[in-house]
Amino acid sequence: MRYVTAVVALLVVSSLMAACQKGPKEEEILPPPKIVKTIPADANPLRKTYEAEELGPEVSRGEVTSDPAASNQMSLFVKRGGAKLGEYAAWGPYEEIAPGSYIARWRLKAAKLPENDEPVFWIDIAGYPKADRENFKMIMSKGLYAKDFPDPEKYETFRITFDVAEPFIFELRTQYLQNADLWVDWTSLELAQ
Repeated sequence: MRYVTAVVALLVVSSLMAACQKGPKEEEILPPPKIVKTIPADANPLRKTYEAEELGPEVSRGEVTSDPAASNQMSLFVKRGGAKLGEYAAWGPYEEIAPGSYIARWRLKAAKLPENDEPVFWIDIAGYPKADRENFKMIMSKGLYAKDFPDPEKYETFRITFDVAEPFIFELRTQYLQNADLWVDWTSLELAQ
């Protein structure tokens, strides 16, 4: 009888030690949330989209946040007062484009907008010719006003068409001008057809 008790005790201790070494049960470990990338409906094959939540802190301000209305259910959020006036909320990607005509797009949402007739944000295309790094310049810009954001829960898409005459290293910038909440979903660049 003592032998049976000792064997049972040994089996219990062995199973407890095995359970401790395995860690939590597999069904208790949850997989990370799945992010499904969606392509904007008006995309064309020559378009490149830059998701704001993937930019990184070296070319953005604010924080990555969950947003069901955004293309990947994530966006870059700059809270009212979270950036200095005149700073850029997002910029980059510093990629080369060939000479030609282009369309740049921004998908933005804004809330808590000031009640005045001044621009709340500027969007622009800037950069430098590949052969002349010292010649940084803004190619085209557009002011965005409170009236451009009629619904604080809805993203709006803005576009700027521009031309470059030589190989050019570009960036698409979103400048924060007044205290407002700003969500940047994505920017994109495509050849004009």
